Amino acid sequence: MQKIKLTIIAILVSIVSGFSGESVFGINDYTLGVLELPYSYAGLGRGFEIGNSDSLRINFTNFAVWPVVPHPTYGLRLGYTGAFAKSTSDRTMHNDYANFEGGFLGIPVLKKKLVFGVGIQPVTNVEQSMKKKEGSLDKYVLIKGGTSQAYFNVSYAITPHIRLGAAYAYHFGEITRSFRMELQDAQNPFTFEYQYRYYGNVAILSSYFNPIKNLGFGIVVKPGYTLRVRIKPQTHSTEVNKSKLKKLTIPAFYGTGVQYNLNTRSSVGFDFLYQDWGKGFKVENVAHGELFSSFYRVSAGFERRQSHKMFTSFSEKLDYRAGIFYGKQNYLSLGNAVKEYGISFGLSLPITRFRSRIDFTGLVGQRGSLGTNEYRETFFKFGITINASELWFVKLED
Repeated sequence: MQKIKLTIIAILVSIVSGFSGESVFGINDYTLGVLELPYSYAGLGRGFEIGNSDSLRINFTNFAVWPVVPHPTYGLRLGYTGAFAKSTSDRTMHNDYANFEGGFLGIPVLKKKLVFGVGIQPVTNVEQSMKKKEGSLDKYVLIKGGTSQAYFNVSYAITPHIRLGAAYAYHFGEITRSFRMELQDAQNPFTFEYQYRYYGNVAILSSYFNPIKNLGFGIVVKPGYTLRVRIKPQTHSTEVNKSKLKKLTIPAFYGTGVQYNLNTRSSVGFDFLYQDWGKGFKVENVAHGELFSSFYRVSAGFERRQSHKMFTSFSEKLDYRAGIFYGKQNYLSLGNAVKEYGISFGLSLPITRFRSRIDFTGLVGQRGSLGTNEYRETFFKFGITINASELWFVKLED
């Protein structure tokens, strides 16, 4: 067993130069993948969402805002992500993928007072494929999968200016690590695979305050929690194939945000996200600060919303937004922090005016440094969030 473990570590260390995957960073024995930002694409485009109160859209990050939604409303998110990386040896790498990225449904029980909701959202995502040729031996590694959370949440407005939210989140997912070594002219390559299945639960608390006119302030707290992982090897050895259960400690997540309305149509705001993976992430109560770091993200931006006039030009029916961001990923590379920065932009088109919209967003950024991390990566995201509000359980009179 120890020999197999040493072989896995040797492969991971030796074949980074043949990498092709979502990100060149974050490959280690305990990786859960790249952290997914808990935003709708409108929030990602403008750079802030925690302090945003919008009756036409579901807030993907701060459930406390939801009482402002007057009718049953849902939001669905789909995205496309890609990355180009360059190493100090001038080697270039590229990968991209597209997938469904979750959604939420909010149902008002007491109008402008009490809302119940359900949803699902990715938490981490990984798709790493690597190859290394050493003489007549070819080595391959594929790491693929991720984790998600399913939510049941309730939001209550104590007053129109003070709202609270609470959610039960069930964390689940699977990551598969496949290893293959082929010797030229050999008919039977050596292969083995490890399946990691994750499950756990956590409560999420959120709040929204509107202390003065035109100013919104939000807070989101997800306490640290236990994530259990069942490891199921699939090798040629029945002894090795016995499954194991391990306990992971996931660090607490904190988010805060502010929105200020310049007028009835224009707003500015910022968000700050933080999660200490360096000290807070543990495997069987052992921290791995040599692999992980504290994650943070600061973002700010601007949004101009549609006109409220019934008859106006098409351009006045659109929402426009743009933002900037700066942060640090939750893993180390060559013992150094992996910093990132970039810009975002977006617009919204009406599906049914004043009732449903579709948000388009683009984001371009750069991650890492050739000097301190050996790799520099340019990444981009394009996505849409479909928002719709429906009149359920309502009898319309003639």
